[in-house]
Amino acid sequence: MKLYVADNIGFCFGVERALKTVEECLEHEHSVYSLGDIVHNRNVVERLKAKGLKVFHENDTIPEDAQDSVLVVRAHGVAPRVLNELEKNFKRVIDATCPIVLKLFERAKAAKEAGYTVIVFGDENHDEMKALKGHVEDAIVTTRPLALQGKICVLSQTTMSLDDFLSFGAETLKASEPTELLFFNTVCEVTHKREVEVKKMAVECDLVIVVGGKNSSNTKKLARIASKTTKVLHVQDASELEEFDFKGFKKIGVTAGTSTPLEVVGLVVERIRSGG
Repeated sequence: MKLYVADNIGFCFGVERALKTVEECLEHEHSVYSLGDIVHNRNVVERLKAKGLKVFHENDTIPEDAQDSVLVVRAHGVAPRVLNELEKNFKRVIDATCPIVLKLFERAKAAKEAGYTVIVFGDENHDEMKALKGHVEDAIVTTRPLALQGKICVLSQTTMSLDDFLSFGAETLKASEPTELLFFNTVCEVTHKREVEVKKMAVECDLVIVVGGKNSSNTKKLARIASKTTKVLHVQDASELEEFDFKGFKKIGVTAGTSTPLEVVGLVVERIRSGG
């Protein structure tokens, strides 16, 4: 059996930045909250909780110790209205929104102010898209091409597949009658590199193991792309492979989402080698 591990693994810049912010706060602050799970990875969240991190959700009642607590906004961002309320109630709020996500929000706002209908290729239930709707309330968030008229601005959730986004944009343009069109590629380059890599891996391997949170958009995307070509296992960590029989597979590839720690990938690799 041959084992191939993707070159592009480990935390992306946005996740690493958010985690570093939380870690520093836990060292120096009496009480620290994150707005929702700081990353979409169970192992990471549980590790931080063990260090004292508390998770606050937008619909939760403001905690009694809020005035003595620091709250860190996750990399996916937050609606301005929600951010303003948090700043009124917590001692300090640190906005760890990923710069790439902020750029998406800024493009959407600028297009709206210029009179464009903003349509975003994305999952309306994803935290990033909920935050974007807070910046541009009437932005259309969808994965289905629409027929539109007038001035149109087409954007994408940063974690979506670039190929799918380009297809969405082409179909929307074909169905629409724009007087003006703005089309911005707002897919994160880091996630796109992993997308390209997993496509190649899926062609060469008879099993691809994707490591990462089951609620992680970019991790699920990698599993979906690879599954079009080969057998795929999406696992959160090595414990999910304890009973798996690797015999019969000649080439196994391993990749991971942007919120998966390197050490978790390492343990998966060890499990494959010990069981292969």
